[in-house]
Amino acid sequence: MKMRQLLLWKAVCCLVLLPLCVWGKRVVFMPFPFTSNTNYHTNVARTLARQGHEVWLTMPDYLVNRRLLDTTNLTVIDYQTLINLEEIMTAAFAGHYFKGLSDDWSVWMSHFLQFCDTLLTNASFFQNVKELRPDLFVFDNVRLMNMMTIISYRLGVPFAFLGAFYDPSYQRIPLQPCNIPLLFFSYSHHMSFLQRVLSTVIHVFSSVVDVFSYKDAVSRYAPEMPFLTIDMLVARAEIWLVTADHILDYPRPSMPNVKLIGGTATGPGKPLPTQFKSFMDDAKEGVVIVSLDNYALSLPEAITQKIISVLQDLPFKSIFLSNISSPNSKKILTSSWIPQNDLLAHHNTRVFVSHCGYDGQYEALFHAVPVVCTPLVADQFYNAERMREKGMAETVDLNTVSTHELHSTILKVATNTSYKQAITKASELFKIEFGVPVEKAAYWLDHVMKYGGSHLRSSGHEVPFLQFSCWDVYSFLLACVLLILMISVCSVYVAFIFCRSKSKAKTE
Repeated sequence: MKMRQLLLWKAVCCLVLLPLCVWGKRVVFMPFPFTSNTNYHTNVARTLARQGHEVWLTMPDYLVNRRLLDTTNLTVIDYQTLINLEEIMTAAFAGHYFKGLSDDWSVWMSHFLQFCDTLLTNASFFQNVKELRPDLFVFDNVRLMNMMTIISYRLGVPFAFLGAFYDPSYQRIPLQPCNIPLLFFSYSHHMSFLQRVLSTVIHVFSSVVDVFSYKDAVSRYAPEMPFLTIDMLVARAEIWLVTADHILDYPRPSMPNVKLIGGTATGPGKPLPTQFKSFMDDAKEGVVIVSLDNYALSLPEAITQKIISVLQDLPFKSIFLSNISSPNSKKILTSSWIPQNDLLAHHNTRVFVSHCGYDGQYEALFHAVPVVCTPLVADQFYNAERMREKGMAETVDLNTVSTHELHSTILKVATNTSYKQAITKASELFKIEFGVPVEKAAYWLDHVMKYGGSHLRSSGHEVPFLQFSCWDVYSFLLACVLLILMISVCSVYVAFIFCRSKSKAKTE
């Protein structure tokens, strides 16, 4: 009897584990080496791991040492870097903003190309990844990471992209740039003529000239492989998972292998740690969450005091992501780390004061919390403008806003029901259409591992961008028009000379 039960138990175990044995794959995630980017990759990676896949996550040593990210059920592959890229760039961009200076992108490019070179020439890192025998790589889809696809090319392993960057030229999406605003401009999709001209020029330039990769990248880092341009290598992606949507963002064209999935950093709130839970539960009048990400930990003294002064005068409690000591711990809770998504999920949260990073915006959207936007760098100005235009937020400039203006803006967004109504409607639409984005991302990665991505890809991915966008055809047609025009002009000129000489002969 016991033997029969044992055999039955083994049979049940085999039936349960058989799908995992058949479908379980090895996946390596390689996010951009910033905390926020690694966070949304980690969320998707954990979801894949729960589905039975073996998942590895690459992280620079400076992120591993901070221990801020939940890597449950993941194996971390750490690598050494010569520089802390996140620290350098955060300090540089925030420093420029508070000093009223424009961003120096040449410094950014120099540091990141150095970072790429260090990683792509790291023989031990490559060997460690090779020994895993992965079935799929998942790269961050910021252009600065495009050269990392050389690793998968050398190993003959398919790859996918996951990230915030909607890149129509590399994703081979037919596009009218006149109504799709650029990420680094605070334009809405209703652009003026000059804005449309600038958007079109920059779109064409960035599609033809890649300043984020070496032209000889493949021959430089994979000399044993047939040469490909980065443009053509990136176009081989099985699928692009773009953390964007048409509810928080503007409607955009897409292709079957480009899936707009919303923010993968968000989802239902989890139980709060004790110190935050008691503070939030007792705040019947409401709570203002102030988070400027890592920038807030080193704000100029004048900015910090401006924020603290406002928070003390507001009729709400506040939680401020900062390393300073609170002047009134019963009213203002300060901390160098906060469970942001879980705080925004709490029913007592009234308003979110944010620098408008991608993760924070989607967390606010998911939990229907109106926002006071304080953009500092890069795409944050674009993110702030789209929320303001959709009636979910107001925007202030921390450098110039007065204490009174900041106070009145926070109070306005927290108490005027129009902001809450706008973001609540958007949140409901988002959940109906996108559900929990990490699950959608995991579904599509699992899909291409089972079936491949060829049925999703168009023939546009097999040709260079200039051919895909018909610039060769347009050039040919323009040449034909110019040739016909030149022949016509020459014919008229010859006819004119002939008639003139004939008339002159008759006169003589």
